[in-house]
Amino acid sequence: MLLVCLLTAACSAAAPKSEGTCLSCDDHRLVRIIPVDAQAASGQSRRFDHPLSLEKKQWETVLRSVNVRSIHWPLLGPSYHGTMEPAFTDEEVSYLGAALQRAFQEATAQQRVVFALTRSSNAGLSQLTSGAWFVEQGRIHLQFANYRVTVTMPSIRQQMWNDPLFAQGGAFYEPVPGAHQETVKVAQAGGNPFRPEPAELAIEHGALTGHASPPPAVPSAVAAPATSSPSLEDSLGQLKRLYEQGLITEEDYRTKKQQLLDRL
Repeated sequence: MLLVCLLTAACSAAAPKSEGTCLSCDDHRLVRIIPVDAQAASGQSRRFDHPLSLEKKQWETVLRSVNVRSIHWPLLGPSYHGTMEPAFTDEEVSYLGAALQRAFQEATAQQRVVFALTRSSNAGLSQLTSGAWFVEQGRIHLQFANYRVTVTMPSIRQQMWNDPLFAQGGAFYEPVPGAHQETVKVAQAGGNPFRPEPAELAIEHGALTGHASPPPAVPSAVAAPATSSPSLEDSLGQLKRLYEQGLITEEDYRTKKQQLLDRL
């Protein structure tokens, strides 16, 4: 039902308009301060420990400490996890470091900071990462609503850009807590089964930024080998799931499928 709704003109027209104060916004990335809603399970708005004063380099330390790992669902056999990798590229760390420094100097206790980023996949498709940042009980929280989600439908992409907390499609990555971090269980927003609960990471930023140098992206005790390229079976399977979920058009599906097969 959700997919049908999203693909109709009526639902596209009902997409929420962007709100809040945009600090750095263009067609490829944004950081925005928005008011807190009352969609928590308790029905009450959360109040945060804002403003927060951190230098750009301290924010970059926090950003580099965040790791994710991929989740694979092959056509045959059980699902499995890939190796850990940094959540943000060096370019994204630099951009977010400066934008978050400014945003959290302006944010109030009844506001949070949302973000959205795009990057290109190996197949040449645009991937979108979005979510929110806030400070609660002395810890920085990061919510991933979407991580490297491939979307080519303009109406869906616009809705995700207007509302970075609008979760779209299945999860292909998950955050991996490292030193001074833990995952936090979040109740579904208002009990809405069509709005998946976001992946939330709580970070003890004081312990991280108190060091002269940032911790390694992957702790040495659990360091994993470099991520290998996905197999053709994995790539075709993921491409098919994206098409079936309505995240890419039939033309995109056929084109990218043929490109993958041409590599044989």
